[in-house]
Amino acid sequence: MKFDKNKILDFIRHRLSIGKLFLAVFVIFIIFIDENSCIQRIKYDNEINRLRQEIAAQNDTTDYYNRRIEELKSNKSVVEQIAREQYLMSKPNEDIYIIERPSVEND
Repeated sequence: MKFDKNKILDFIRHRLSIGKLFLAVFVIFIIFIDENSCIQRIKYDNEINRLRQEIAAQNDTTDYYNRRIEELKSNKSVVEQIAREQYLMSKPNEDIYIIERPSVEND
């Protein structure tokens, strides 16, 4: 099937007006090209949502550590427990036994 250039140009001239062509170019510009395009807005919204989730996670972590600090300030037995478990400290005349689990190697 062979296309005739004149028929195609006549079709375009009769079906498309300058207004329709301008509108089509404008819509394409708004959706794809402009710096405030719809695609760019979707990317920005996704980034905002990701950052909000990250902020919420950081706030949860901050709240946990603030509660832990208040607990350490108010309860001396917690300080003693942490010193014994993590830093292997002991009271006088007390022995510490360290039990290590054997490492499991895959053959």
